Amino acid sequence: MTKEVTANADAGTIRIFVVRHGRTDFNAQKIMQGHLDIDINDEGKVQAQKVGHYLKDIHFDNYITSDLIRCVNTSAPILEHQQVKDVITTSNLRERNMGPVQGMRIQDAIDQYGPDFRNLGEKEHELLARVESVWNQIFKKAVTENHMNVCVCTHGGVITGFINHLYDSRDYQLAEGLLKTDLKVPFNTSVAVIDLDKKTGAGTIQKFGVTEHLGGHFEVKNQLLR
Repeated sequence: MTKEVTANADAGTIRIFVVRHGRTDFNAQKIMQGHLDIDINDEGKVQAQKVGHYLKDIHFDNYITSDLIRCVNTSAPILEHQQVKDVITTSNLRERNMGPVQGMRIQDAIDQYGPDFRNLGEKEHELLARVESVWNQIFKKAVTENHMNVCVCTHGGVITGFINHLYDSRDYQLAEGLLKTDLKVPFNTSVAVIDLDKKTGAGTIQKFGVTEHLGGHFEVKNQLLR
């Protein structure tokens, strides 16, 4: 059976695979994590093994991950199947810093700070700026070093916010079958796929929220949770 996610074989294109970290106890308990360094739980470890096996036939020329432990430990089973020379960890791929509501359940945050609690902490433009700096570095390195397939491991809020930004503000296109409404907080260890033309920088969002490796299609029910 043909996989939904496959390697890029076009030297004129860079394909970036964006993986969300595995499930954590805070995810299960509906607690907002932000910059809190929460590890993946047993279910998350199984998810990480599955996504690692799912991606094993794709040779990654570059691998970049958030430095938070839930991404680092999701990346480990992926990297077991890879021969990436330099794995890059960076704080610029961290989840949005949620300020005083980090570590709180959503309803508690609403009760204490009101319905606009998500405006606390790091501003959207600050998040987008730091993630975009990484994205631009990935593209530049891909062009100079002839990279064809790159993997990024990061967080649900980062994936949602930044890929929507690519579509809304950088004119990335959606592949046939994808809709703007599909670009929402993805399930743990889901995979997004984005192609960039090395000459023009034009981008196409090919896949979003792929959970084929988990045995079906799964979505996050509470979109306020990070």
